[in-house]
Amino acid sequence: MIWSDRHLALAAAKKESGSVTAELVLTLPAVLLIVGLALGAMSIQLQRMELVSAASTIARAIARDEPIEIVDELVSNLGEQVGFEIQEELGVVCVILRSEIGILSIDLTGLELIESQCAKAQGQ
Repeated sequence: MIWSDRHLALAAAKKESGSVTAELVLTLPAVLLIVGLALGAMSIQLQRMELVSAASTIARAIARDEPIEIVDELVSNLGEQVGFEIQEELGVVCVILRSEIGILSIDLTGLELIESQCAKAQGQ
């Protein structure tokens, strides 16, 4: 009696092993998609944080009347893919940086990160 119960349990386990493999095959692409989306979102957030930092540094440098060479160096460190714009109003200097989104070398033409940071001009 014990032997037959054990034999039935082994037979049932063999039947279920095929279904486990099928479930893995079905769920693996979904898991990989979720991981890929999470990595892409982190990549975009890192790009955004770099733009925030650079825009605030450049805005403060312009507001302090730093030499143009220093500002040019800060802008050139961003690379050619980053657009740069300055707006000055009422004693406030704003820097706007634009960069196309890039995720793992995938071209996402038309999607941009735009970051604006402002600083009060010196002596205002």
